[in-house]
Amino acid sequence: MSESTDNISSRAANRAADLKQRVKRDSKQRIDKGKRAAADQIEDIADALDVAGSRLDQSQPTLASYASKLADGVGALATRLREDNIEDLYRDARRFATEHPGMFLLGGAAVGLAIARFMKAEVVDDDRASLGTDTTQSAFASEVGLERSERFEGASGSAPGV
Repeated sequence: MSESTDNISSRAANRAADLKQRVKRDSKQRIDKGKRAAADQIEDIADALDVAGSRLDQSQPTLASYASKLADGVGALATRLREDNIEDLYRDARRFATEHPGMFLLGGAAVGLAIARFMKAEVVDDDRASLGTDTTQSAFASEVGLERSERFEGASGSAPGV
C-alpha cells in the first residue's frame, strides 16, 4: 500500500511539473507574440516619423532633423524589442528608471498619451462604422454646406429652414 501511495504521489508530482512547464512555455510564447506585435507597431511609428521628417526636410530642416533622429531611435527600439528577451528588456528598463527617473516618467507619460490617442482614434472609427449611412449623410451635408441645425431639422421630417 505504501508503494502505491508513493507511486500516486510521484505521478502527481510529475504531472504538476509538466503542467508548470506547459504554463511557462505558453506564457513565454504569448509574451513573444506580444513583443512582436508591439515591435511591429513601433516600427510603423518609426516609419511615420521618417515620412514626416522627409516632408519637413525642405520647409523646416531643423524639425526634419529631430524627426529623423527620433525615427532612428524608435526604429532601434523596435529592433531591440524583436531581438532581446524579456528579462534583458526588464533589467534595462529598471536600470534606466533608477539612473534617469525624470526621463523614465516623461517617457511613460508620452507612451500613455500615444496609447490614449490611438485608442480614441479606434473608438471614433468604430463609432463611424456603426453609424453607417448617417456618416455618409453627415459628410454629404457638410460638403453641400448645410449647417448642423439644418441637418437635424431635415432629418426629423420638417423642411430645412422652416
